[in-house]
Formats: sequence, C-alpha cells, structure tokens
Amino acid sequence: SLIGSRKPAHWAFGRDRQRSLGQPPLPRFAMDPLMRRRLRTWLLLVLLGCSLALVASLEPKSMPDITAELLRSATENGGSSASSTRPTKMMLDASAVRFEPRTLSLKGQRTCVPRWDEVEIVNVGDSEIILEGVSSDHGMFHPWLATPGVLRKSERAKIQILFLTQAVGTFEGLVLVQTNLGAIPYTVKATAGDNPYKVEPIVGAKVVVGERFNPAVSVFNPHDVNLHIREVFTTEGFLHLSLPDKPNEDGGSTTIQNATSAGVWTIQPKQQKTIIHLSFTSHVTGKFKGFVHLKTDIENLLVPVEIMVTKGGVHVTPETVDFQTLVSPLQSRSMWLTLTNLNPQPIELLSLYDPKQDRNLQITSFDQKGINVVPGATVRFAKVTYHGGDEGFMQGKLQLIINDTDAVSATLDIPYKARVLYGSLGFMNDKTKFQSTPGRVTSTMRSIMISNNFSVPILIHTARIDDPSFQISHFTPNSLLHPGDAVGLMHVEFTSNGTSALYTRDLELSTNVTAMKIPLQVYHGKLHCQVEQGEVRECSASDLGLDMGTISVGESRRKHLNVTNLNPVNVTIESIAFTHSSVSLFMEGVWSPKGEQIRGARPVPRNLQSKRVLTLPPGHRLSMAVEVLATEAGTTSASVTISTRRKESIVLPVRYESVLGSLAFLPAKLRFEASFPGRVQSRVVAARSTFERPLQILAVRSTDSRIIPELMTRSLSPLARTEIAHIHYDPSKSSAPDGSYMPQSDEVDWDVPLTEEIVERWSRRQQMWDELGTRGQADIEATLLFDTNIVRGASLTVRAFLTKPSIVRESTLSFDLTQVGTSVTQMLLIHNPSDTSLAVQLVFPQCEVFSEANSSCDVGFKLAQEAQQVFYVKPHADLHVGPIVFEPQQHTAYNTTLYIRNNLTMLHPLQLAGLGGSGRLVFPDGALDFNLTAADLGGEQALEDESRPRRRVVISKSFTATNDCELPVEVKAFDINGVAGCSGFGFEIHGCKPFTVAPHETVELSVSFTPDFAASRWEQRLRLHTQSGILAVPLRAFVPPELLPQLADRSPFHGDTEDSARKVITGISIALCGVMLIVVVGDIMKVYKGASASSCKDPGVSPSSEVISLLSWPSINALAPATWNTGGRRDQQALSQQRASRRDRRNEDQEMQSGEHEPHQHQQQQHHAHRQGQRLPQGAHVGHGPGSSGGTGG
Repeated sequence: SLIGSRKPAHWAFGRDRQRSLGQPPLPRFAMDPLMRRRLRTWLLLVLLGCSLALVASLEPKSMPDITAELLRSATENGGSSASSTRPTKMMLDASAVRFEPRTLSLKGQRTCVPRWDEVEIVNVGDSEIILEGVSSDHGMFHPWLATPGVLRKSERAKIQILFLTQAVGTFEGLVLVQTNLGAIPYTVKATAGDNPYKVEPIVGAKVVVGERFNPAVSVFNPHDVNLHIREVFTTEGFLHLSLPDKPNEDGGSTTIQNATSAGVWTIQPKQQKTIIHLSFTSHVTGKFKGFVHLKTDIENLLVPVEIMVTKGGVHVTPETVDFQTLVSPLQSRSMWLTLTNLNPQPIELLSLYDPKQDRNLQITSFDQKGINVVPGATVRFAKVTYHGGDEGFMQGKLQLIINDTDAVSATLDIPYKARVLYGSLGFMNDKTKFQSTPGRVTSTMRSIMISNNFSVPILIHTARIDDPSFQISHFTPNSLLHPGDAVGLMHVEFTSNGTSALYTRDLELSTNVTAMKIPLQVYHGKLHCQVEQGEVRECSASDLGLDMGTISVGESRRKHLNVTNLNPVNVTIESIAFTHSSVSLFMEGVWSPKGEQIRGARPVPRNLQSKRVLTLPPGHRLSMAVEVLATEAGTTSASVTISTRRKESIVLPVRYESVLGSLAFLPAKLRFEASFPGRVQSRVVAARSTFERPLQILAVRSTDSRIIPELMTRSLSPLARTEIAHIHYDPSKSSAPDGSYMPQSDEVDWDVPLTEEIVERWSRRQQMWDELGTRGQADIEATLLFDTNIVRGASLTVRAFLTKPSIVRESTLSFDLTQVGTSVTQMLLIHNPSDTSLAVQLVFPQCEVFSEANSSCDVGFKLAQEAQQVFYVKPHADLHVGPIVFEPQQHTAYNTTLYIRNNLTMLHPLQLAGLGGSGRLVFPDGALDFNLTAADLGGEQALEDESRPRRRVVISKSFTATNDCELPVEVKAFDINGVAGCSGFGFEIHGCKPFTVAPHETVELSVSFTPDFAASRWEQRLRLHTQSGILAVPLRAFVPPELLPQLADRSPFHGDTEDSARKVITGISIALCGVMLIVVVGDIMKVYKGASASSCKDPGVSPSSEVISLLSWPSINALAPATWNTGGRRDQQALSQQRASRRDRRNEDQEMQSGEHEPHQHQQQQHHAHRQGQRLPQGAHVGHGPGSSGGTGG
C-alpha cells in the first residue's frame, strides 16, 4: 500500500512540508528519509515473524499426536479401545513372539495427565505373523497399533499404549494383540497419584433436559516459572468452549487458541486460574462422554467429561424394581432405591409402603422420621428385598410419599415384579476346573453338561465368559432344555499363558427364567504358606527361613507355620524329610474353611514309610510347628522339605545358635486380671541368668500393643535374681480396628436428650464387645521378646483378658411396695473402676409422646431436680447420685430403663422396678344402709298413749370395713357431704377419731340416724380422709310406705328443748292478738260516743253518705299499711269538699237577712267544724271578745 496508486496521508504531509519550507517538491515516487526508516523496520518485523513460525512448524515431536483421535474412537465404541470385534481366541504357542519390555509398569503417573509408552513386539518364531489390531480389557489403557500388517521373522513392530486415569490407585490390565494365529496377552500395570495441576475430571454431573451446564476448568501452576496454556480444544460436538469472561455465552467453539495475548492463559507460579468454561445443553436424555484437551508449554492435560441428561422433577432409580426369578424358598434378592431431586426446592421423603402388603416383600433402611433431599442431590433411601414364597409371577407397586401440596405429585409409584419358580440348572462340578501349569502354555478342553431341574422348559439364549483365556465352542444359541433333560451344551477351552494362576471366572448363561453363573476355576495346584503372623504367599515362591535365634544348650524353641490349600482340588503331601536330628515337626491340627478343627494334633515321625502323609481338601488349613532342641553349643543350620503329589517341594530352612547357660523369667508365665480400656494394670518381672558372664539387655518388644514393657535395668549378674522390667497392661492401646468398641473422648454429649440414634450407636458398641468374645479376642496372649548380647528373642508369655466395665454394683434398682399417689426416693451407688475421673449423668430415653422432662415414658419414675446434673466420681471410688423418684399412679408393676451417661462406656443401662399399691377399706354391701321398721318407731301403743312424752327417733347400727390391700389405711378425718365433723343431715358417727387399719384387717364403725322430717328415703355420703385420698361411702336410710303416716303422727321431730321454745312462742303470739283486739274496740267506742254528743245534724247530708274510716284511728294506723291510710284520707277530703260547697251556698242566701242571725250562724259554723273532726289552733276560741266586730274570732 506504500508504493501503490493510493497516497497515504503521511506521504502528502511530506510533500507539503517541503513546499512549506520553500524547498522544491520531491518526486512523485520518492520517499523522505523518515518513511524509509519506517518501511525498513516493518519489513524486518515481518521477516522475524515468518522465521519464528517456520521454526515452530519444524519443532520435533517425540510422538504422534493421536491422543484426541484415539480417545474419540474409544468413546464412540462405548469406552473400549478394541480395534476388532471378532471373538477373541488365544494364540496356542505364545513363545513365537517376545515383548520388550516383558511387562509394562507405569509408575508415578498423575490423574488427568496422559502417558504414552511404546512396547515392541518381536517375531522370534520361524513363520510370519499377521498383526490385525490391539485391544484392552481395562478402560484406563488405550493401545494403538499404527501400521497393522505382516511381521516377518526377527522383525519388530511398535505398539503405543496410552494410560489415562481419573482416580488415584493401582491398575492392572491386559493388552491383547490380535493376530492371524490368535490373541497374544500382554500385562500392563500402572499406579496413579494426585494431579499436581489440581485438574479434576467433570464426571457424575446430572443435568435436566434443556438446562445449560457451564462447569469451569481451573489449572494450578505448581512450578516456579509461568505456565502458558497454548491451546484448548475438544473433539466432541456436544461440548462448546467459552472464555472465562463469557461463561454463559451461547454457542462457543470447540477450539480456542491465542488467548495468551489477553493474559488469560498465563498462570503465575503457585497460582490457580480458571482457564475455560464448558457449555453444554441437550434436549434429549442420555449419557454424554468426552474429553477437554489442554496443551501447555510443559505437558498436556486431559479432562474427562461425563454428563447424564435426565428429565426434571423427582426421579427414582430403578424405575421398575425387577427381582428377576427366585428359584428357592430360601433365596432372596435385594435392591436399593435411589432418588434424585431435580426440582429447584428441597423435598422430604415421608413414607414408603406397599399397598398390597405382600408378606414376601420387605422394606428396610427407610428413616420413618423423614429424609430431606436438597436440590440436585441423589440419596439412597430404602432397601427392598423379596423372598421366595408361592410360585408364580408377582407384581405390585410401592408408593413413596413426599411433601408436595399436589396430591398427585406427592405420591410416586414404583412398580416391582418377581417370578418365583423353584428349580435349578445343574452342572458337573469336576468339569469346571482348569489347571494352569507354570512355565509352559497348555490348552484344556471341557464339555459342559447342563441339566434342567425346573418344571418348565428352559431356553438358553446366550453364553459368555469375560476372560480371553476361555473360548466357547459347539454352542447353539437359543437351545431348549425340557424338564429333566441333561445335555452337553457346549465346549469350553482354557489356554494357559504359562503363569501361576489361581482365580475364578463365571460362565454366564442367559435364559428365559434366570441368569445363571457357572464358576470356572483356574488353579495351579500349589500350597500357600504363612510363617507366624506373616503374609500368606505361595510356598515355593516365598522365603520360609525359620531363624530360631540364640538358645541355650538343652533349650527348645518353636515356630509356627500354616499351610493352606486354596486350590479347588485336593493336594496330597507325600513326604517330609529332615536334614538334622535336632529339628522336629509337629502337626497341630487341620481346620476347615469355616474355622472348625477337623483333625487333632500329632507329631510327624522322622522316618516316614508312607507315600501319603496327609491329604488337604480345598480351602483347608494345616497348622504345623517346627521345633529345635539344642544339644550342644554351636551354630546349626538344617532344613525340612515337604513334597506334594503335584511335584511341589516346600523347603523350610532352619537356623539357630546354642550357648551354655540359660535365662529364666520369674514368674515363668505372666498373667493379668480382666481389664478394660481406662484401667491399667502393672506387674514386675524378674530374671535369673545362668551364663558365666553378665548379660546386657539390648531391647525388649511385645507382640501385642496392649502389653507394654518398661525396662528397670539393662544388666543381669550371673546366678542372681534381678527385677528387670515393669509390664503394663493397657487395653486402650489396641491398634486393631476393633478398638472402636469404646467411646472417644468427644463422643459423649452432655445435657442433650437421649435419642434413639444414640442408644443404637451404643448398642452397636455392645455388639462389638460380644463379637470380641465370640471370636476369642477377649483372651489376649502376647509374647515379650528380650534381646541380650548372648540370647536373642528370649520369650516370656503374657496372658490377659478383656472385660466390659461396669459402673454399678447391681443391674436393677428395686423400689418397695409404694402407696399409689405418694412418692419414694432412692440414691444410686456409682462405682468408678477406672484410673481416671468418671463423669456420669442420669437420663431417661426420649419419649415419642410428650412427657415431663427427665421422667420415664410410663410416668412412674422421674429424676429429682438435684439429680439432673453431671456427677464426678474419683478413680476407684464410690458416689451416691440421685435421688430417683418412684411415684406410682396405678396398682401395677412398673419397669423401665434408666441410662447412666458416662465417659467410660458412653451409656450404662439400669433397670428400675417398682410396685404401686395402696390400702383400701371395703364395706361388704358397698354402702351403710338403715332400714326403719315399726319397732324402730316404738310401735302403735306408743302412738296411742298421749300421756307418755314423745322422744325423737334414733336408730344406731354397726358396720364392718375390711382393708383388702397390701398397705395399711390411715383414716385422718371425716365429713358428711362436705360438712366437716362426725354428724350432719341426721347421721352421726360414734367414736369419731383417727384410726389405722392394717392390711387384711377389719374395723367397726358405729353410725346412728335420726330422721328430721317424714320421707321414704335419705341418702348422704360419708367421706373418710386417708393418706392416699378420700374414700366416699354412701349413707342411706329407707322407710316403708306403710310407716310414713306413723312417722308423721309421731311426736314432733324436735327434742324437749325445741318443744318448750315452741310453746313459749305460741303463748306470746296469743297475748299480742288479745291486746290488739282491746285497742280496736276502745277506739270504736270513742268514735260513737263523739257522734251521739252532737246536737243537730246537717240537713244537706243524708245519713247514708257518712262514712266512718276506721283507718284514721291512731291506734290502728300504727299497725295498718300505708296504702290504707292514704285511701281513707282521700275519702275524707272529698266529703269535706261537698259540705263546704253547700255551706257556701247557704251563706250567700242569708247575707241579705238581718244581723240578728249572726250568733246563730256562728254556732252553726262551730258545730260544722266539730262534725268535720277539725281542731282549732291553740289559743283560738269562739265568741265575742275585745276587738271582735260581730264575726268569728280567730
């Protein structure tokens, strides 16, 4: 572009600058010096870049980059890297080829880091071999044959093997080289450790259909220099890659390069950075597998990717529980149910049950308290087992209830099915054993005969063996066997590869009824040996040297040897030979595979004439002891040779050194008492040396970690007794995994409810204790070995025992018979048998229903407030804790378990027993009844004789009460219908005072009844107040109907005092009535006397209109009601008004008459006023006086 037809801007600027400076313009294609320098710089940079690219393209590679192609091919083939699908047939003579190296062992490999290695195969035979391909039986090994073809004599071919692992561990597999003569096996071993780059495989992911999955790939730089990522790619089309700054970007690519310029793929030393994000989305379900390749400037990394795509919601696996076919009533098949929660919210599994209640179906391991499952989690929640029952096809469905508001979604149906068909497919056991001869390749053919013992025809679909050493021939697929048929179904050929093999492979038959497995056993016929407590190995390939050490002259010493037959056939020992007279062999017994001794001990004669010493059946173990007896000083080397009928010679080299003198221990055998973790016992051991010079103790060791020696001195004088060591027995120092039968220091939780889970955890520990005794591990026999400068391995036997610790003297705390409603207390004696402080706390198990805190579930026992604390007991001391309260509420026996939480045994159960009882008074008739008769009323003569004083009726009666219970009854007080005292409502208790009735004793109560009115029935309740409550007894009295008149006519139902008071009140009432009558008569007389004294009557008033109101009399007004007085006054006022109106009219008529009539009028007025019953005021008079003028004086 600089020399083309276009004119760049900076070029025009140069011409304008020349013109501005007054210089002549440059030619059209000329450049100024500045532009020439820039152009040279650019050209140099271009040349440098091309050179670097050329150098990079010519960089040598140690191995072709076929990793991606090989892994993609393996993924498409379902994880197998086999290059041929033809059935594998082993090469009969594998000695025609040689592998270099003979076996491939890859060590120090890291996960997610591919490792390539080459193996050369050499044709050392005389004929050509055609290489067709390679395959592997292990998913971690991927072989690759670049150029299949003909391998002529002495020619070589290279096989490349890729090892790629996702996990840490040791792996072993076979690489099979397919040839025209058969397959040649090649063993590959590898070990893998942690990835230093902290790259982890992306496996086990579960994604819902349509959901985007974006995991990140991070790399850690373990080096001291920068780590550069050169390229990231994947060969799978379903995986897309995106940079970390765009993790959720749709699309993406399968290869990303040149991100170094942005600084994304440069990792500083000791730093970790996210390199790439994967983007995965699928709209179909299934499993997707692939790899992400990371190329760095140091080494390449491979990230395996495995994603499972499922539908959303809650998924149970398996969808259908298929128990297949059960062929025996004793056979059962179990399956676990797994649930995956793909919902965005957590769920809870509430219950699982079978609506049909099939008695052969069993559901276990389901937590009835509910199981919480967080989103995206997978849990195994139940185990379902089906037992063989009635023959037939069984099916049904399990129902799983979850906490969903929708009733339909809250119930998940899990179908199950099972077929019960009794029978079997038989085979000949001796035709399934194949011998592998070490050192040479052999081939063995067996005819497999199958018999149908079912009641239905059996159709055998396929037969297969997952082992290339076995080949199946003469088999017809879908072979039909009728009931009772026995046919030769196939031939099985085993080819030995010349190694010492001992294993079992299954011949799998797929039928219309069940899948049958016939074990094919490969054996080598050799015995396995174990010296003392060493490892079990092949006898002929092990170092069985028996070094007896240094012993004194005349001393004997033994070492034990176990010989086991792991072959499926018998192995016969033909001969035993000795090379020295001081060596002897003892057979201590033969044990079966179940650990049962089937043959006793016996010595082995030194000169055996028989060719059959012992036949050892399959799985049996022979225990032998080699003993040496030193007869003279010096060093002795000898051997014992055991020969078998299968041409195996077992050589036992024996060596010892004998010296004059001896070392004796006092005591000769040390014994400890039974102990437990937390209690340490100690003993002192002394020794006596008979050697001529002092002995120096170099070391002492124990064969059991619980027996701990502690040296007191290291020098022993000749012929002197010297205390040399303290021997401690500490059961807590056990190094065995069974040491978990004791609680850890942080495992005991104080002041928390005692849940069922805690009790079950303690129960499992108790079961471990029991298993220790069952396996004989409660008896400990150890050996102390003392090494001196003369004697090596001087032994002292130590015996000790394990026992469960107990912190209470008695296993049951009993309470005596206790009154119901009352409470008694007891203290519990705690004993600390350990050497440390013991912390204890009394606690009852947590009840499912609500109950009072710190009380038993049956509401009989509880802990007092002061008993709910943590108590501390000093070592080897006793302490009373409590109190424990027994409070019975019923007449019954109470039994419950109180647990003692402690830091020694975690829990210790204590049985609490108590009996609730009471005292009870029982009356024969259940009530105190009085039946009144005529005799109780005094008879008819008493009623007719009026002269006799009439007394009140009193009936007395005695009643007997019995205490029919176990406790005495103490009566403290009485009341009748709530009225305190001994009498009330006509009833009276005589001899009323507190009393006590012993168990099964009686008491008499004297009760009297006095009726206070006439009735046919009286009923009240006598209440006796006792120490356990109130006893209510009915008090009843009955009178026949014919006696009621006599009871009513009888003298008053009062006493003499009450009768006298009644007479006095009656007399006073009559006297008051007489006084009132006299007063009324006197008032009437006064009224009529006043009326007759009047001289004239008012002519205008008729006699009938005059009303005399008796109520106006003062004597009567005091006794009369107020309403009567009010009415009388109204009538009197009306009569006075009428009279006044007539008088006014007469006065108006007479005003015109003469004054001579005035005295007469005044007299009339005075008389009228008198008639009205009116009184003049005080000081008023009638007549003429001073100041009067012919009118009425006032």
